[in-house]
Amino acid sequence: PGSGKTRVLTYRIAYLIAALGVKPYHILAVTFTNKAAREMENRVAELLGGEANGLWLGTFHAICGRILRREAAHLPIDHNYVIFDDDDQFSLVKRVIKEQRINDRDYRPRKVLDKISAAKNDLLSPDEFPILSTRDNTIQRIYQYYQNYLVSSNAVDFDDMLLYTARLLEENQALRQKYAKRFQYILVDEFQDTNKAQYILLYHLASYHQNIFVVGDEDQSIYRWRGADYRNVQRFEKDFPDMQKILLEQNYRSTQTILDAAVAVIDENTNRTKKDLFSKRSKGQKITVHEAQDDQEEAAYVVDTIARQVMQGSAKESDFAIMYRTN
Repeated sequence: PGSGKTRVLTYRIAYLIAALGVKPYHILAVTFTNKAAREMENRVAELLGGEANGLWLGTFHAICGRILRREAAHLPIDHNYVIFDDDDQFSLVKRVIKEQRINDRDYRPRKVLDKISAAKNDLLSPDEFPILSTRDNTIQRIYQYYQNYLVSSNAVDFDDMLLYTARLLEENQALRQKYAKRFQYILVDEFQDTNKAQYILLYHLASYHQNIFVVGDEDQSIYRWRGADYRNVQRFEKDFPDMQKILLEQNYRSTQTILDAAVAVIDENTNRTKKDLFSKRSKGQKITVHEAQDDQEEAAYVVDTIARQVMQGSAKESDFAIMYRTN
């Protein structure tokens, strides 16, 4: 973090439009959160003076939503479909478990929903759900009824939006050509957080022009529990053999001491791109590691450290942040 990845992406969009004369209509930019999408849109508009009409910029789900509403004729739902949020999905799984007279202590709705979500992220329909045990048989049955209810309600969940769009592009050549020809330039932020469905989606959208620009860092891949697959970085290198890799090794946010410590930790990981991180900021304060005997001593150490510096006038209380792992 702090190496200018998102800045590179936004400036590239602005450069394509302002310097190379590419029509915004031919550019697709994808990021992960609505907040990030809004920030990116504002930065692009600022750089261009608002001249970005027609640019497709949004989250994966927002982009998929636009495609699905346009291409609903190819789906088991129509274009007025509703999107089930997390609470809706949970309630529906609970309903299926109850109607099928399955013990909800053995099959917790949240755990079952996680299994269904993981299957969809791997582009697996109920029929393709992997059966390795009798338990999997039951989860497959719940998945099937859950999906039937969604379709009969003219509804999708968030995973369906990715699944349906990826499958449409994979199985319908005319549709794939339509969107792949349109998007001459595809740009993706936080690429390390993509799952398999998102990767397949991008792969097909880039199939015509083979012009895809991704920004990411395997070292920051922390969402595996949400389906993110760092191996997409390796898939990308294999599927686009002519790609060029540019390392952003200068950090504008951290001191060299922080960077050296971070590298010392992350260098132990395998399957990563080695980077020599440097900063033009000062070396900075040394890192202090304090091993406490228990949580009481840990809290006392934190409080004493803050109180001492505040009393000495070397810091204000608002200068401190306390981070902990779990609630």
